[in-house]
Amino acid sequence: MSEQPKWLEKAKETYRFHRSKLLSHEKWTSVKTAQALRRSIGSISEDLLIARWCKSHEKQLEKFSYTYEALEFIRKKQREQDLDEIE
Repeated sequence: MSEQPKWLEKAKETYRFHRSKLLSHEKWTSVKTAQALRRSIGSISEDLLIARWCKSHEKQLEKFSYTYEALEFIRKKQREQDLDEIE
């Protein structure tokens, strides 16, 4: 089994931290996660987005070398979903 890119592991770690706080603190938010980790809300939001998509697209995400490539992939997929016609 190949080692995951560092950016993907960081996204998962951010998600695990955020989720643990959500479970133990009723009013926990992404902003509080950003403050606790001393990071921007934007970078936290990107990590959480990547981690959520990892649940269904992990093999595809692991192929990317950089975070921005994964985010481009995710945004493209989201756009495709948004453009799908509801029958």
